[in-house]
Amino acid sequence: MVIAFTLHEFMHAWMASVFGDDTAKNAGRVTLNLLKHLDVFGTLLIFIAGIGWAKPVPVNSTYFATRRVQSIIVSLVGPLSNFVLAFIGFSIFYFIPVNQSFEAFLNIFVTLNVVLGVFNLLPLPPLDGYRIVSSLFPTNIQMKLVPLETYGSIIFLVVMLTPIGDFTILPFISSSIGIVMNSFYSFYELLLPN
Repeated sequence: MVIAFTLHEFMHAWMASVFGDDTAKNAGRVTLNLLKHLDVFGTLLIFIAGIGWAKPVPVNSTYFATRRVQSIIVSLVGPLSNFVLAFIGFSIFYFIPVNQSFEAFLNIFVTLNVVLGVFNLLPLPPLDGYRIVSSLFPTNIQMKLVPLETYGSIIFLVVMLTPIGDFTILPFISSSIGIVMNSFYSFYELLLPN
């Protein structure tokens, strides 16, 4: 989780900085230091409810040259970093014989990163998927969505912390994990046929 959350938030901050927005950089967020990305409440929820989050990276898209496209890229690189980490972990497991303890670590590492990648692509505030989808809308509609984001976060927590999630979000995440893992296997089977 330390690796997955830290790299995820670092990528958001670094990409925004590359595109000309130094908001996150000035806040000390272009770093791989976990403590800079730690959210106390989000961390506590991980131990209490099994879900949680890191501190969101502040992004000011008015600094972007191509606001819509670069906003989408900044939002996308976080989940993408989790898929890359999962693929690296899967590749180590696939190619290198490891002992039972390290195998258990890799299994958790890969699964956690796939879950985080898929989870963050859900189009619900405050997740990255919502930022991606909302960036596709015209500016006037985006402005109308801003007041709804607070309520969206509350609704999201209710869904995730109650049985409602068992019938909505969790089945989608479970099936998506299978799709991603199968794509990893298929990639190597195609690349290295027996």
